[in-house]
Amino acid sequence: MSRSQVFILIAATAAGFWSVLLSRASKLVTPIVGTGIVEGTAVVLVLILIFRQRVDLSSALTPIGAGLLLLCGLCVFSVDYFSLRAFELGMEVSVGAPTIAAGAILVPALLGTILGEEVSIPKVFGISLIGAGVFVLARFSA
Repeated sequence: MSRSQVFILIAATAAGFWSVLLSRASKLVTPIVGTGIVEGTAVVLVLILIFRQRVDLSSALTPIGAGLLLLCGLCVFSVDYFSLRAFELGMEVSVGAPTIAAGAILVPALLGTILGEEVSIPKVFGISLIGAGVFVLARFSA
């Protein structure tokens, strides 16, 4: 298994736990406060790592890279905030998390294709199965 595969599996596992924990917390905090706590925790961790590793920020990123990451921050805020809102209103984590995952799969698959990534029959078939599975789950739950 390559390092990239290990890193992606760690990220996927963290995303799964994130969904469950966010769902549980949604009944105990307001969405905006919950979002602030989640993202504030991430900021503190990043700052600790930057200082421990003595990262030179002037050589660590480009202006375009910083701009793209600021847009990512808006996406992260949206995921946290709107997930908390949905879970607060009673969305089951077993439906909400796969729906989030489907969006996290289908949007990059479409945009990756538009940006020039290879389209193959197995890729289209796999993505279609994921989309269909989440549709069935969301449609016939609750």
